[in-house]
This record gives sequence, C-alpha cells and structure tokens, in this order.
Amino acid sequence: MAGTPAAALPDGDGEITVIIEDDGETVRTLDSGDIAIDQPDGGVVIQLNPQRFSAANDDEDPKKFYQNLVEKIGDGRLMVIAEELFEAVQADDASRSEWLSDRADRMELLGLKSEDPRSGDGASAVDGQSVVTNPLLLEACLKGWANAQAELLPAEGPCKIASYGDPTSTKDDELGEQLQKDMNYYLTSIATEFAPQTSHMLLWGCYFGGSGFKKVYTHPLKKRPYSEKVSPEHLIVSDAMTDFDECERITHQISMRQSVMKRYQHKNIYRKVALAPPTPQANVVDEEIASTQGVSVNKDRPEDMPYTLWEIQCELDLPEFAPPAYRDEGIPLPYLVTMDKDSHVILAIRRDWKPEDEECNRKKMYVKYPYVPGPGFYGTGLAGILGNASAAMTAAWRLSLDTAMYANFPSFLMAKLGGRQNTSDFRLSPGTGQPIETNGQDIREVVMDLPYKDVTAGIMTLIDKITEQSKAAGGAPDVPVGEGTANIPVGTMLAHVEQSTKVMGAAHKGQHRAMDEEISLIMDLFRENPESFWKGNKKSQGFWNPEKLLEALNTRALEPKSDPNVPSHIHRVMKAVALVELSNSPLGQNTLEPDEVIRRVLVAMREDPIGLIKKKDPNAPPSPEELTAQAKVMEAQGKAEKVKADVLIAQTKAPVEQAKAKAMIEGKSIELARTLAANEDERAKAQTDMQIAQGEHQLNAAEIASESKRREDQTMVDMMKLGVEKEKVGLGHRQADITQQQNAQQTQLQANDQQHQHSVDQQKVGLEGAKLQVDSQSRDQEHGLAEKKLGLDQQKVDTDTYSALNPPKPAGAAPSGGKRKKRRRK
Repeated sequence: MAGTPAAALPDGDGEITVIIEDDGETVRTLDSGDIAIDQPDGGVVIQLNPQRFSAANDDEDPKKFYQNLVEKIGDGRLMVIAEELFEAVQADDASRSEWLSDRADRMELLGLKSEDPRSGDGASAVDGQSVVTNPLLLEACLKGWANAQAELLPAEGPCKIASYGDPTSTKDDELGEQLQKDMNYYLTSIATEFAPQTSHMLLWGCYFGGSGFKKVYTHPLKKRPYSEKVSPEHLIVSDAMTDFDECERITHQISMRQSVMKRYQHKNIYRKVALAPPTPQANVVDEEIASTQGVSVNKDRPEDMPYTLWEIQCELDLPEFAPPAYRDEGIPLPYLVTMDKDSHVILAIRRDWKPEDEECNRKKMYVKYPYVPGPGFYGTGLAGILGNASAAMTAAWRLSLDTAMYANFPSFLMAKLGGRQNTSDFRLSPGTGQPIETNGQDIREVVMDLPYKDVTAGIMTLIDKITEQSKAAGGAPDVPVGEGTANIPVGTMLAHVEQSTKVMGAAHKGQHRAMDEEISLIMDLFRENPESFWKGNKKSQGFWNPEKLLEALNTRALEPKSDPNVPSHIHRVMKAVALVELSNSPLGQNTLEPDEVIRRVLVAMREDPIGLIKKKDPNAPPSPEELTAQAKVMEAQGKAEKVKADVLIAQTKAPVEQAKAKAMIEGKSIELARTLAANEDERAKAQTDMQIAQGEHQLNAAEIASESKRREDQTMVDMMKLGVEKEKVGLGHRQADITQQQNAQQTQLQANDQQHQHSVDQQKVGLEGAKLQVDSQSRDQEHGLAEKKLGLDQQKVDTDTYSALNPPKPAGAAPSGGKRKKRRRK
C-alpha cells in the first residue's frame, strides 16, 4: 500500500532505515520509535509500535541471537511491558510476605546476636533477666553444613568423569582424564567464586531455610560461565508453584553498585538511559541480617546506595523477534528482561531459548539444592523442623538461669517499721555487711526472703528430653563410641550408622543431583564459548581447541565426585574397614586382590595412593612373608581336606546308627501302641456306658416332667369343674356358654397331652439313634484296634528278622585281633 513502509531494517549503527514507495509522501521516525507519515493534505498518520523484522543473519548468528532488543522496541511499548511486569512481580513478592516474616523470626533463634540483659533496651523485661538463646538450631545447621561441604566440595575439585562401563579406547581415557583435570582446575582456581558461593548457599539456603539456589550464566564482564548463590529472600516466585519448570516468572532481585551499572551501560549490556537516584528498600530478612551483624541496612551516602534491579525470566509476545513458526501467532515466548525497580525502566530484553531449539523452551538458569521438600516452592529446613524446639529450649534455659539467679540473690520483703533506711537496695560484696535499722525488733521479723526455688530436676529432665527428640528430628547421626564398642561387628556398626543417618542420606542424594545439574549447565555454557574453558589455564592451552573440547563434552559426562550412597566420611571409613576384614577372611584371601583392596582403602581415607604401594617385580623370588603365607594356606587346605574326610566317615556311619535307632524306636512304639490300645478299649467302653446312662436319665426326666404336667392339667380341670358346678346353682342362664367353654378347655387339655406324648416319643427315638451311633463307633474302634494289632505284629516280625540277621555279640567277646586272657583256675 502506498504511503506505508515496505520494510524496516536496522543498519550497522543501530539506525532504522525505512524503505517506501515514491508517492510524494514523507515518512519520519520519531524519537519514541513510532513512525509518522505526512499526508498530502497536511495531515499526519502516526503508526504506533511498528513491527520491525530482524535480519535473518541476526537469528542465525549465536553472538547476535542473545543481543539486547530494547533498542528495536519503541519507548511506549517498553513502558507498557515494564508496568505489566512490575505489577506481576509485586504480586509474586506479596504472596511470600508471611514466609519472609517467618524466615526473619527464625534467624533470631540462632543466637548470633549478642543481647544485653538490662531493662530499657527492649532485650529483657526486668533488669538482669536472662536473654540467652539456646544454640540447638545453630548446632544442627553447622553440623549439616560441615558434612555437606566436605562431601560436595573436596579440595581436589568437585567433579569427575562419569563411568558407565569399560573405556572404549586409550584416547577416550586420555581425553576424559584431561577434561576432568581441567574442569576441576577451572572450578577451584579460575572460578574462585564457586566454592565460597556454594558453601554460603548450603548453610543459609539449604540447611537453614530448606532450599538453596545457584544461578549459572555467562558473566557479561568476565566473559566466562559464572555460578553464584542466590539468597532465597532475593529470588521472587509465586509460592503457588513447586518447581522452576512450573513458574511463569522467575525474578532475581539484584543489588548493583552505581559504578558497575555505568560499566554495564558503557559496554552496551544495558540500555544507556538516565535512571532515577536509587532508593533501595530492604525487606524484613535483610533488616534482620543487618541487625545480627551490627550494620546499617541502608547506606548513609547517596553515592553508595545501590540500584535495585529485577532480572525476570518471563514470557512476552514479541512477534518481530520470534522464529517464523511462532511469528504473528500470538504465542508468548521466553525472554530475559532486566529492569530498574525504582524507576520502572527496562534496561535489557534478550531471547531466553537456545538458537537450535525449535520448540523455544526456556533456558534453565537456576538450580535448587533441597534439604526436605516443602509443601510449596520453598523447602523445609532445620529452621522449620527445629524452630519450635529451639524456642522451647531457649525458654527453658532462660527460666533456669533466672531461677538460679533469684535463688542465689533473692529479693525480699521488708516491714514498714524497718524502712527507715538510706536505701532498700542492698548489693553486698563477698565478706561485707550492711547495717539496717530494726527499731528494736528481731531482724528476722523485719526482713523476709521471697520463697524462690532453685532449678528443679523436672526442668533438667525436660531439657534433656527436648534435646534428644530434636536430634532425632533434625537427623543428627548418633554413632556409638567409647567403651564396649571395640568388639562390635562391622556389619552391626554399618547398620547402626545407616539407620541413624537416614535423613542425612536423603538430603545428600538431593544435593548430589542438584550439583550434577549445575555441572551440566556449566558444560552447556562452555559449548557456547569454548575458549573460556582453557583461558587462564596455561598448562592446558596447547591441548585444547574448540573441536576437541566439543568432542570431549559430547562423548564424556562429568558428575559430582561425591557418592550419593555415602552421605558422610563415617560411612566411607566403615566400608573400608569391612573391606579389610573381608580380605583377611579365608574367602577373601582367595578372591580379592590385595593391592586393589589397599588402593580403595587409601582412597576412602582420602589419601593419594600414588607412591605408597610397592611395585612388584615378576622375576623376584617370593619373600619370606609370602612363603609363610603360602605355607599357612597349604596348612589350611590340608585341614580342610581332613575335615572333609571326617565328614565322609561320619556320613557313612550315619545310616547304620540311624537303622539301630529306628529299630529301637519301633520296638518302643509297639509296646506303647499295645498299652494305648488297651487303654482306648476301656476308655471307649466307659464313654459308651456314660452316653447310655445320660440317655436313660434324660428319658426318665422327660417322663417325670410329662407326668407332672399331666397331673397339673388334671388338677386344673377338676378345679374348673368344681367352679362350674358352683356356678350352675345361680347362673343357669349361662349354662350353654359354660358348657362350650368346658368343651374347649377339655379339647386343649387333650391337645397338650398329645403334644407331651409326641415329645416323649421323639426323645425316645433320639436315644435309640444315640445308642446306634455309639454301637457304630464301638465297632469302628474295634476295627481300628485290630488293624493296629496287625501293624504291631508286622513290626515285631520285622524286628525279629533284623535281630536274626544281626545277632548281638557276646558280652565277654574280645575284639578282633586281640589276645584272650587265660582264666586262672582255682
């Protein structure tokens, strides 16, 4: 269309060149970045936020892919983006306000700030009252931090080559060893911030707060990968999220000195724009940290006040900078936006995905080191686990100290008559006295001590109980030491150590995975800028080139030197002790290589085995120690052969002894069976008689009950007849009704008699059935006894046959080959 720009391309100087058709209209670019089109009739058409398409080579060139895009976006559009982001980040920060207050309150439980026990400064309510803080929480944090630092940050370097199988070739081994060596040199000697930043993160982020954060990026000024800690109070995310991948925005609040800000602007890292004077506002955590250290949270000189920047990983809809597949689709893509918090000015906008990533996924920049996972984004640290216990211990300590103070220096009550003193405040030094006026009364009647008590045993027991439970909840290892532990088996000791370090082991596994992720991010940054890997390492500059480094990074993997299954040095030493004991056992002497055992023990003890292990000469004669060891081995083998022979002889004699024992047992069994059979006959007969007697008794009882019932019914009938006769005299008119009633009653009595007779008959039938069942059981028992007798007779025949085949030797017979003694005749 005539009068509209055909294209807008940035030239080398950052100027915008607009190409239009020659139709007499004038197109101008305003300072705000908008386009003004002069119309022939004198009017002006303003095109707000015009789309400007980047050159194709900008998207393909990695150096220009991450360039600052703010100069290509109009000021009006930048202001809209800035206000939207400021409102969103403020909402994220407000969602964690309670978490910030809790973190500040828990820092007071560490007891790092010295308090003065004097009234008037707010530390104590009463002059002299104790304000000491129990170091329970601080002790737990320091122990966990010290163990984690020892495992994750060894002096020789934190990483090693991952071993997934046997090496493929000598070249790969050499390349991998050089990569491991130079990576450790980089992290310990070049990136000198890595170890102290990680140590600070482990103590205050991971163990105290529950989550430690590391930020891995290419430093704009140092031109190399940079890994720094990010304090949790300066990392703003919505607590509704639980992971970095789920966060819509991740904001790092940065305090930047004014001189550093000028350097960033001078190197075009940030936009050259005038900023308002910085007015930093500290949160409650920063104020508590400054109070603990005894410094001011804000600078007194305006020149020393730092800028407060928000570096935001967010999603924006900027179609002019999107790949062709997402252009004009209205899909927000990830960008890294840096803005000044005080002036709401955006300083930088950069793409936040890799050039080769067609899906445009957000680059991973932050690593989370966990202690115990929390219900929200921030984890659960020792401050949350032991916070209440530490407060209780602090209260118990203060109560005990105040109780002891009042017990030793008690307050007192004084009678008004004795109050004519110069002062009622007596602070006596040891060995001194103070006269008082008693008005002639006994001094004990004028002054009386208040009944303060000393520290009770109950409070001391409560303190010990809280300490024990706090150690268990905090995961502090309790390894038995002292007398009686020298003879504990290694397996038992390892099991005890493993059981007492469950929490430590779980936390160590999470920290190991986090460091593995951090090392992977650093390796990805070296792929983007390979020269930064050997820059500053004079020993390896001739070995590496970009192609060789990319080959090493693509074919080898680096991982943390820590072992995820060994959370402490205690485990490592105990495993070494177990390995030594196993190598000294008969099984280990024939299967384990002594040199390799010694090498692994030295590695577990963190001693370099190079130069300590002797190299054996294959042509050298065996040493006396080796000959002695071989002789002992041969002697042990001879003893083993003798043991096998003894076992074979014992196995040969066993069947004969078993046959004899079996025959004896069978003979005893026959006698026992006969006795049991006789007893069973008597028992069965007695049981049958008892059942018959019980049946007859039940039958007699039923007959007696029936006869008694019949007599009662007959008596009732007679009485009713007598009543009827009496009523006939005066009640002739009711004769018909009475006769009918009498007939009905007579019918009922006959029915009752028939029912009783039927019941008696049923009981008789039941007794007959019981007799038949008893007879049947008797016959079955007799049949079983007959079968048992046949079996016993058969066993007796077998026993007699065996005795005949193996006749016993005469009692006086001499052993074979011996000489008989001649009997002397009298």
